[in-house]
Amino acid sequence: MSATAQVHITTDRGVREDRVLNVVVENDDRLLLTVVEAARRLGIGRTLMYDLLAAGEITSVHVGRLHKIPVVALDAYVARLTAASP
Repeated sequence: MSATAQVHITTDRGVREDRVLNVVVENDDRLLLTVVEAARRLGIGRTLMYDLLAAGEITSVHVGRLHKIPVVALDAYVARLTAASP
């Protein structure tokens, strides 16, 4: 699913009609993410993501030679963190 929106560029002098951008926003419904994408989704760095994978905190799969993280593994990790919070 995607949605299109128009963005008007404004300055301190108001809206400039000749500066309009059409932006398409698409829903990301992929089931597997790269390590960098998964880290970005959690708001952490790549190195910490690799540490979590090595510690078994987040599960991953291999697709050929690619290291992928299922979105459900991220959801499960966040659920465990939330449940452990006071």
